[in-house]
Amino acid sequence: MLTTLRNSSKNTILKFTLGVLLTVLIVSFAMWGTEDLIGVSKKQSTVASVGKLDISAKEFYSLYSRQTEEIRKLLGSSLDIKKSREFGYVDRALSSLVNRALFNNEALSLGLSVSDNNVRDKILKDDAFKDDLGQFSELMFRQLISESGYTEDSYVEGTRQDLAREQMVETIRSSLIVPEVIQQNLGEYNLQERSVDYVTIKSENEKIKNISIDQLKKFYNENKDKFYSEEFRSVKTLLLDAKKYAKKLTVTDEEVELLYEERKESLIEPEQRFLQQILVDDLKNAETISQKIKNKQDFESVAKEEAGLTTDDINLGWNTRSELPEGIVDSIFKLNVGEVSSPLKSTFGWHIVKLIEKKERKEVPFNDIEEKFRKEILLEKGKEAVFDLQDELEDLLSSGNTFEEISEILDIKLIRAKKISRNGTLADGSKNEDFQDERILRSVFNQELNIEGNIINIDKDEGLAISIVDEIIEPKQLEFNQAEKDIKLQLSKKLKFDSAKKKAQRIKEMVDQGADFKDVVKIHSLEIRGVKPFTRILPDSSEIPIPLISKIFESDIGDVNISERGDEVIVAKTVEIIDDLVKNNDELKQFVKRVKDDLTVDLLAQFSEALRKKYKITINDDVINQLN
Repeated sequence: MLTTLRNSSKNTILKFTLGVLLTVLIVSFAMWGTEDLIGVSKKQSTVASVGKLDISAKEFYSLYSRQTEEIRKLLGSSLDIKKSREFGYVDRALSSLVNRALFNNEALSLGLSVSDNNVRDKILKDDAFKDDLGQFSELMFRQLISESGYTEDSYVEGTRQDLAREQMVETIRSSLIVPEVIQQNLGEYNLQERSVDYVTIKSENEKIKNISIDQLKKFYNENKDKFYSEEFRSVKTLLLDAKKYAKKLTVTDEEVELLYEERKESLIEPEQRFLQQILVDDLKNAETISQKIKNKQDFESVAKEEAGLTTDDINLGWNTRSELPEGIVDSIFKLNVGEVSSPLKSTFGWHIVKLIEKKERKEVPFNDIEEKFRKEILLEKGKEAVFDLQDELEDLLSSGNTFEEISEILDIKLIRAKKISRNGTLADGSKNEDFQDERILRSVFNQELNIEGNIINIDKDEGLAISIVDEIIEPKQLEFNQAEKDIKLQLSKKLKFDSAKKKAQRIKEMVDQGADFKDVVKIHSLEIRGVKPFTRILPDSSEIPIPLISKIFESDIGDVNISERGDEVIVAKTVEIIDDLVKNNDELKQFVKRVKDDLTVDLLAQFSEALRKKYKITINDDVINQLN
């Protein structure tokens, strides 16, 4: 089949954009009607039937495994099918595959066809089948589809159906038109920019009166649920440390030299230039700016006066040759430190560039990196040794051997902790240095009593570990005298935060009554700050919290709004409302494209619901339940 496709005409290439529906890579080129994928009958190997198409157990399990991989690492424990159902992972994987099958059924029903040329081009351009030189490798193609349990013919047919589906989806997307009135109104709403002056009141800096014992007792009685002892656990852990095994291994000079040759190009630091730039649209303006700089005027001052640019605007930072416009890069790299170029023309406009600092090309010699590479190779070998031991470890565990016995048999380190907390401290407040790995601690506190956990990766992925908890000391309600120190700390934080909120409210009231924002802020010894103009859809959330941004866009110029963030209270005054972006055709086009993409997702979701009523869907839960 592939040979036939390869010999087809090479002139026609089908280009499609699937977007949101491409949820899997190789697995997404599904096999329909392929039997014996997992060594059983077609009925037993099918997790679902959608219309005329089947979803194989292997296809489902491949997608499900990838979707649950990260949560497995995070929990430090396995996630069987039963638990995955509770978390929604089974439904998510199945829904994704069912949706694709629904669209493929409809494509078949509509009689959408895809030529051999298009299928050939799709396969030949797939990066998964390319060798180190970027060329299609037939050997790699056959190996990969064979490992996935597919035949060449069924893979080609699956690809053909996927392309037909893409054709239908793209037709739906391209037919979607956002009316002009919606474009304008949504553009005005989402592209309008605002800027504010604001102050941050840190509660930790607030002064409060001494707290009385009565206040402490009252706070304790009202918040008893906050004052519990820590949970402690006693645990044993088998630790397969890759660094330990690395010490027993050796690395040859040839291995180090080979790694150096493989990475040689990435070890080269290209020549770079730290630049400042003034960019303007016309030559006349550029020449005026250039002349002022030649007359010994300060570069940054000229940039501000003539082009309205700030220091951040003109600083380009470090640049390699490839990061600069081709037409001007040679002139820039000929500049001396401190020298300013004459106006240089590129497709972006006219550039006046100042060279601040330069770095010459630097190649890291073998001697400088040899030891680092040797250690890296040793660690990788240590990791391989650890993973080779995993099967033996699992066999011994399944045979009923104790952790102590396994430690001796496999020469694995066994570490213990008596009454350790979630943060790795013991009941007396000291640290157990053996138990400072976050993944191990997280796993320990997710385990049941006297039941061995799962083998997990330790921090930095430098080995494996498995634990068993043999004692759990549950948290207990603390009496007032036991928790007094913590009670005082929490009440102090609350009172300081209340004080910060009151101060913010006083500032707002004074400004609302006509006082100048800057004067009021100065009275309270606070530092006023400003931010660059921001929009609703692209808020500067690093400085202004999202809830406050919503308030700002509901207010007029001069209005003051208050918002809380953690232990801080932010007070912001709206100082500017800008509608320029709404009038910018390019910005409006980009925004409309985003709206169109969002509407397409909604439209395809509704289309999928309609197809669910048209095509019969049968789910084989028994097959799914056996896929652990």
